[in-house]
Amino acid sequence: MEILKTRDIGFCFGVRRAIKKAEQAIANLPANDIYMLGEIIHNPQVIKNFKKKGINLVQEITEVPPHKYLISRAHGIAKSESKYAKSHDIRLIDTTCPYVKRLQKLAILLKREKYQIIVFGDIKHPEIRSLLSYIDNKALVVSSLGHLKNNKEGQISKKVGLLSQTTKDIGQFNKIGKEILVHAEELRIYNTICKATTLRQQATQELAKKVDLMVVIGGLNSANTCRLAFLSAKTGIDTYHIQEEKELANKWFKNKKKIGITSGTSTPDEVTDKVILEIKRIAENIEDSSGNKLNKTGVKFIK
Repeated sequence: MEILKTRDIGFCFGVRRAIKKAEQAIANLPANDIYMLGEIIHNPQVIKNFKKKGINLVQEITEVPPHKYLISRAHGIAKSESKYAKSHDIRLIDTTCPYVKRLQKLAILLKREKYQIIVFGDIKHPEIRSLLSYIDNKALVVSSLGHLKNNKEGQISKKVGLLSQTTKDIGQFNKIGKEILVHAEELRIYNTICKATTLRQQATQELAKKVDLMVVIGGLNSANTCRLAFLSAKTGIDTYHIQEEKELANKWFKNKKKIGITSGTSTPDEVTDKVILEIKRIAENIEDSSGNKLNKTGVKFIK
């Protein structure tokens, strides 16, 4: 059995930056004085670790007492939340990803120049909720090409600005742009999809075509990880999306010769390492089609 890992794996730049900022705050401030507004990133192990260190996780900014410290999500903080923090002397530790900040600035620019704003994204995702707060919710948010087509009647103007949630698929984004161009006279497109997201999606699809089974590691509520699992499964290969090594099942690997590993941009390397170790353990004990146990030296790990 061979275990192959995608070339792009582990934390992306934005996640690494957010985690570093949060860790620095913990190192220099009393942990009990630090609050986190929602999950800084969508990964259960990371959030559990922050809770162990004494961070107070809240869902509403009104739960944060005055004169305390607040860590924002990497997905961005809403305009109203930022104002609330200032008015209540809550010191903000802003971990918003630079790609998300660029998305927000471009949306504000398009609104100022009177473009109809269409955003390829998930309306319930914190990144999109934050984005909408800076443009007075004046945008059409579509989750797919089909969604756009079903909602286009009377809703696509002659002057359109197209943006995307940073974790979306570039292929779908391009298709949405082409569809809008059928109806609009002017279309301004900004590719706001994170480069790390695009590279990881491409690497995952490439690897899925070379293996017998794919294991996608990351939070079940992580948009970019869910997208990797979707794209992998779309190739026709058996694909399993897991959060930790305990979720692996021996039966998945029976008669499989090549196992592909990929992870979301918010998945720590140590979580991926544990999954790989567990797959190696399974491979050493699994029986082949004849009922014979595989040789312990039959596992080959390839980066």
